[in-house]
Amino acid sequence: MKIFIVNDHDVFRQSLKQFIENYLHYEVIGESSDGKDFLDIGYTTADIILMDINMPFVNGLDAAKLALWKNSFYKIIAISLEKDLTLTKLIYSGFKGFVSKLDIFEQLDTAIKVVMNGGVYYHQDFKIR
Repeated sequence: MKIFIVNDHDVFRQSLKQFIENYLHYEVIGESSDGKDFLDIGYTTADIILMDINMPFVNGLDAAKLALWKNSFYKIIAISLEKDLTLTKLIYSGFKGFVSKLDIFEQLDTAIKVVMNGGVYYHQDFKIR
């Protein structure tokens, strides 16, 4: 499985990459430090894109919408600490799932598998507003 990470925190991004490669045994094929950088790349062959919501230049909600406009086959999972997210915002932006950064090491593998099999993953604790 090929993963692309979009997150503006270098230390978190590197920790996540190590976790994905060393524990989940998936391949991280690319990284971007913000939504604009990800969009500038133009195309990825990743099976799953893990995208932060709060980033400089272009936030995750807008980056997901623009990326999906270019390639509707992308499977994007939001990863965030954002407390004011709503399910409506995530679905409208095209996300197939959401994993809190607080629970990412426990939930990420399940989220990836569900989304890869055509489902959506929003942890039961996600508040629908």
